[in-house]
Amino acid sequence: MTTAMRTDSHRYPERPKTDCALADRIAGMETPMLTEMAAATFHLERLLQSVGTPEQELAAYTTDMTAARHCDYVLGVADRIRRAVDQLTAPYEKPATADTAPDQTGDAAA
Repeated sequence: MTTAMRTDSHRYPERPKTDCALADRIAGMETPMLTEMAAATFHLERLLQSVGTPEQELAAYTTDMTAARHCDYVLGVADRIRRAVDQLTAPYEKPATADTAPDQTGDAAA
């Protein structure tokens, strides 16, 4: 769990620097959790603009790698990202109510 750290340098220590220039730039504007989530989102969105085809990604390895193993690795990392996001956001999820819960009767016509 992260704890909010004030950035008022007169009373509180400065936030520690990270290895991410974006996170360092926006630190103090939001909580540490939001800073890290925003930085991770930025990195993933930037990746969308530069990622190659699966074949190009496979060719970028400096060691032997099979297409199947690369695929398993990519999907495994994606699962880790999803689990982490689910764990981070779970405390903020609103419980389903009768108004927001999906219709469980299977009757599409109402």
